[in-house]
Amino acid sequence: MKRIGVFVLGVFLIVVGMAGLVLPILPGWVMIFLGLSLIAPEFAARLRRRIFGKFLKKEIFFIGEWKKSGVEAGFTTRHFPLVLRKTDELLDEEKQRQFASFLNHSHGKFVFLNQVHGDTVAVVQDKAQFSKEGFYCIPESDAAITNIPGLSVLVFTADCLPIFFNAGEWVGLVHAGWRGTHKKISQKTLRLISEKSGIPAKDIKIYFGPAICVKSYEAGEEFKNYFPESSFELKKGRLFFNLLKENQRQLVESGAHMRNVINYGFCTFEEEESFYSFRREKEAAGRMISFISKS
Repeated sequence: MKRIGVFVLGVFLIVVGMAGLVLPILPGWVMIFLGLSLIAPEFAARLRRRIFGKFLKKEIFFIGEWKKSGVEAGFTTRHFPLVLRKTDELLDEEKQRQFASFLNHSHGKFVFLNQVHGDTVAVVQDKAQFSKEGFYCIPESDAAITNIPGLSVLVFTADCLPIFFNAGEWVGLVHAGWRGTHKKISQKTLRLISEKSGIPAKDIKIYFGPAICVKSYEAGEEFKNYFPESSFELKKGRLFFNLLKENQRQLVESGAHMRNVINYGFCTFEEEESFYSFRREKEAAGRMISFISKS
């Protein structure tokens, strides 16, 4: 009975998704991929790669559906001309100039985080403090939300999950590795941006960027002490952690609506031509740089 229910739900989502290709109020491709993932997960993965593969050969992938609401968001790929491995490299003025030039933003104000795998969320709202163009470093933070127009928040990842938030005049970005996820940084960010924006959690738009997928994320037995059983897969006696599913679970638990949590399932480990992966490349790995700003 459970399998029949999953199949029926998958068909329903595909039908809704097809309607969404005509009606802009519905997230068409998102629903189609969700439905296919329930019915034929391997086919859904192949189809997604075929459709989005051409975009991932570019230097930058933009979240196009958010542009109409005045949000410029996306992430670099491994084709981006500037290779950065540590956040403090953006303290170098020449690299700042190159980054701003390659990103080709219409503005030149950036906030980057000194990521420490914690759960501190910086609230960036003092317009006087960030009035001049340039790069600002926020220490000891792994997430930031802002309502300052034209100020881009940056996050570095190479297997960890970048999570984008779109809440009216407020936007946010999270760096969620397993440690930050254990500390529930995505939940904390959702609650904070909802409080600041006045928008209910269920109406906030959320997008998952590229991260390591479950079948490539083998974890130790100690992980069972940190996360619920639903966020693991056991294969031939080996334990695998689903970083994306756990963050999705936490967000929904905090009030986010499933339809507003968009995840196309880009895997940093498997998609070597498009992404860096620390697990695959170790210290040689570059970083994808996620960005978000509100005009």
